[in-house]
Amino acid sequence: MMHAIGIEMKEITKRLLKFKDYALIVISVIIAYLFFGLVGLFEEQFSQVMSVASYLAWHNLFEFTGVLVSLTVFLVSYYTYNQTKNLRSIFLGSVFLIIGMLDAFHTLSYKGMPAFLIKNDGANRATTLWIISRMIAGVGFFAVTFINTEIKSKLDRKLFLIVPTGFCILILIIVTYYPNLLPPMFIEGSGLTQWKIYLEYVVILLFCFTALRFIIEYRATKNRMMILLCISLVVSIFGEMSFVLYNSVYDIYNYLGHIYKFIAFFIIFRVNFIYNIQVPYNKLYVAKQELRKYADNLDKIVQERTLELEELNKKLMEDLEYARDIQKAMFTLHHPDWQKVRFEAKYYTAERASGDFYNVFKLDGNNIGFFIGDVSGHGVPAAMLTVFLNQTIKTLVEVEINVAMSPSKVLESIYKSFNNTNFSENVYIVMLYAVYNINTRRLTYSSAGLNAMPILIKPSGEIQVIEMKGFPICKFIDYYSGEYKNHFLDLSKNDKILFYTDGLIEAQNADKSFFGRERLEKILRDNSNIPLQELSRLISKNVFAFMGQRELKDDITYVIMEIAE
Repeated sequence: MMHAIGIEMKEITKRLLKFKDYALIVISVIIAYLFFGLVGLFEEQFSQVMSVASYLAWHNLFEFTGVLVSLTVFLVSYYTYNQTKNLRSIFLGSVFLIIGMLDAFHTLSYKGMPAFLIKNDGANRATTLWIISRMIAGVGFFAVTFINTEIKSKLDRKLFLIVPTGFCILILIIVTYYPNLLPPMFIEGSGLTQWKIYLEYVVILLFCFTALRFIIEYRATKNRMMILLCISLVVSIFGEMSFVLYNSVYDIYNYLGHIYKFIAFFIIFRVNFIYNIQVPYNKLYVAKQELRKYADNLDKIVQERTLELEELNKKLMEDLEYARDIQKAMFTLHHPDWQKVRFEAKYYTAERASGDFYNVFKLDGNNIGFFIGDVSGHGVPAAMLTVFLNQTIKTLVEVEINVAMSPSKVLESIYKSFNNTNFSENVYIVMLYAVYNINTRRLTYSSAGLNAMPILIKPSGEIQVIEMKGFPICKFIDYYSGEYKNHFLDLSKNDKILFYTDGLIEAQNADKSFFGRERLEKILRDNSNIPLQELSRLISKNVFAFMGQRELKDDITYVIMEIAE
């Protein structure tokens, strides 16, 4: 019995929650109507309390608040347009720009305000500007409901600034200097004209249709922003009804209409804040948390997967031998010496197939490209990643030479290509890509998380470590788009640079001590002037002498670059 009652209560609760949002609209109608119906009882008291000066102060406060909200909605849509290209957002923003500018003109033209272009000794100009603004709002809001939120625009965003601004200036000139071109909206001593009243009813009708369209959209998307917009329209409708009833621009119905407009615009500001600022920042926060979690667990995941891969590699000996032959063919320095720059490379694999990679190649007559790096794991999977990487860069060099000339663009292209493959989410690549101009002696480079910092060796023996930062090539494009930066280094003749993977300094001896960067730097400092090939052999000799009989646990790869005289 109690169980049945509990189920029934849950069903009732679900139904109530389902209609909760619609109830908010109904409640807003009731409250707005009550204020609208009761305000007429206090008309005489209002006229006694509210002086013209006080009314103008309140009027300016209400109107300029509305202008501020309108411009805020426009600016948010305008400055996010280049990223979102959202047609609905930028169109709505341009509508609010027109509303804001016309409302500002209306306020400055209000009867009793200081002269604005002409003396403000009548109410017709301000009333005409007001009704044009409300007509733009009615038509614009209704039009917005027919623009799908997913539609992207290819138009220049400046059009959505220039066209509304030009339109508003034209309206101001016509209403100010050529008022006879338009029917009068307010006659001193008589009050509102039939034109003004009929146009207010048209605006009310457009707001009703717009609210209905938003309710239909809410039923389809369950986006609660549509409910808030409907409430704003309900308040606006009662505001327009107030503007139908006033006889003086200083009476209580005119005042009530401005209060309704103030409330409606506050709700719109709230919707704009939530949709364009709060929601994106919440998504960004979640993405950052995921990124941090992924980065913290990345090394642990890689270590676990590496053990599994090593077990699998034992069963694939023949494939490994074949993969080793392919890698040796790919990563052999076929053009080690050019006229103005020399290269020397060493490539030692810990297993039959390596996860390290490098290459040096000509891009054109003046530029030489090269890369070096490491992939997670060992064996066949790691070797296949190096093949993928080598082929990706080769394609860029052959097909998109402009991309190949920019290290940051190359890494971005690799990042996107990697995320389009079926490689496991647990593998990643760290690398450096660089381009050297033999005429300017400028080295342009970009890093994708390479954790072995290159070392610049001056002929004097001075050593300089080149600091680098960058995001690894990994399956993470849903949270990080992959933005890399170019860095520049101007070199002098006889300068040498050592590029290497972490296997060089992490080589271990029998005591499990690391070879280390300090030992490497001492070798470079003490032998900065010896020929390039001798320096390369000396590094290898010292590393393997340090290891003794101990086998390599990680691949060792390094490339030395020397600026020739």
